Amino acid sequence: MARHLRVTALLDEVAAVDDRLIANEREMIAHLREKYADPGHGDGDDAAVLEIILRNVEIRRGFEIDPKTHTPLAFEAKTTS
Repeated sequence: MARHLRVTALLDEVAAVDDRLIANEREMIAHLREKYADPGHGDGDDAAVLEIILRNVEIRRGFEIDPKTHTPLAFEAKTTS
């Protein structure tokens, strides 16, 4: 249950920076929100994924990279077009 609470708290943190997420991060967040709608889930790896996404948002902010205007990576171009 503690893992579930940690992940849901991180999902709340990610919601605050939703406008700064890139396409593949948005897909992962949508998947995790669906998964954690059921309180029975609690995977420690999911918390790590969310922490990495939050870290990446901060890195992009530091380099002044706007996710709305950045050139998509090859895998992003395939999934977003």
